[in-house]
Amino acid sequence: MYKNNMLKKSCSIEEPFSANKMYAPIARGKMVKSKKYNDWIAKNVSIIRENLMPATQFPIDVEILIMADYRWKLKCDADNIIKPLVDLLVRAEIVPDDKTRYINSVKVRYLQGFGSPVTCISYTATED
Repeated sequence: MYKNNMLKKSCSIEEPFSANKMYAPIARGKMVKSKKYNDWIAKNVSIIRENLMPATQFPIDVEILIMADYRWKLKCDADNIIKPLVDLLVRAEIVPDDKTRYINSVKVRYLQGFGSPVTCISYTATED
């Protein structure tokens, strides 16, 4: 039981999405979530739901590990991937909301990888 519980608090998806591409202009001064962002959410929400157990104790600490090649690491900012990944956790109903009541912290780490980026998402209950 312990092993199964631990496995359900971590899962992997493909390349993370950048917050720089989340919104698209539709009219003078008006922005909406972009089609690319909505497609990325739709593609990954079922992966998260199937492989990550919803949190039951709050707040949680989220850890994001990105394994990517050197070129990807040069062009991407750590802070730009946090918002879309946290939104994904909310849409997949892993957490009810992205407020600090539910998510205490988000930590992003990079490891040198090869080929297409892989994103590992995990969480633990915050220990007070």
